[in-house]
Amino acid sequence: MADAMDFVFWPACVRLRPFREHVDAAVAGGFTSLVVSTDTIDEAVQSGLSLAEMKRIAEDAGVPIRHYDSLTAWAPIRLPSWAPPRMRARFDVPMTRALDICDALHVTNIVAVAAFPRNTVDLDQLIEGFSDLCDRVAKAGMRAELEFMPILGVPDLVTAWDIVRGSARKNSGIMLDTWHFAKSGSSIELLRSIPGEYLGSIQLSDGYADLRGKDLFEDMIQWREFPGEGELPVLDLFKIASSVGKLRHVGPEVFSKRADGMATREAGVRSGAAMRAILAG
Repeated sequence: MADAMDFVFWPACVRLRPFREHVDAAVAGGFTSLVVSTDTIDEAVQSGLSLAEMKRIAEDAGVPIRHYDSLTAWAPIRLPSWAPPRMRARFDVPMTRALDICDALHVTNIVAVAAFPRNTVDLDQLIEGFSDLCDRVAKAGMRAELEFMPILGVPDLVTAWDIVRGSARKNSGIMLDTWHFAKSGSSIELLRSIPGEYLGSIQLSDGYADLRGKDLFEDMIQWREFPGEGELPVLDLFKIASSVGKLRHVGPEVFSKRADGMATREAGVRSGAAMRAILAG
């Protein structure tokens, strides 16, 4: 897999469905790997599945679980006080439990998210925490990729790059989400300047230039579009990341009310088709 493109199914478009339907959607869309989060795991366990069974189900279907989303315990604050229940279930996970999950599933990539409020943690403390995470997972061959989000404590590319560059770990990188990049007003020039080894993964997500919903959080979780179906420069960002980075993991991530209304296989097929249209472009 090291020399092949990994088509990653980020199950945002089937977020209201159980784990087995995440697998079905990934297969329908022609993806090659699957992402899990702790809230999905907890729901699967309540239905009677173990981590070992989840791993086997995904592997038997041809979409092995390679990615864990999201780990927030690398920072001293795991989530903002205003976090709604679903966000809390996904983010409020102690480091030990998160790493135990990653070990049990044999994931290769961990998405590190800064879920604390903006301007509440010093940069040096963040560099130290991210460095520690990278060191803890290095022996297992895992890679930690920091995702920035304009609503949270690492709001843009420049801040994420300060942390990743400051950590200087070989198994670190930046998770480039095209929606977050566009909505944060991050710099194209900075993106072009980042060494390619730190740009191995991209989430393709479209949306609208103007705010949809009551605030940016609602815009983020309800009003995204499949890549190429909105107003954001998804194709341009993919071309830049492809030219300067060493992309190995590519997949759409679409949180939207419209996707929530789709049938499971329909959402998977739509995700795969939209992703391949961007790659063809």
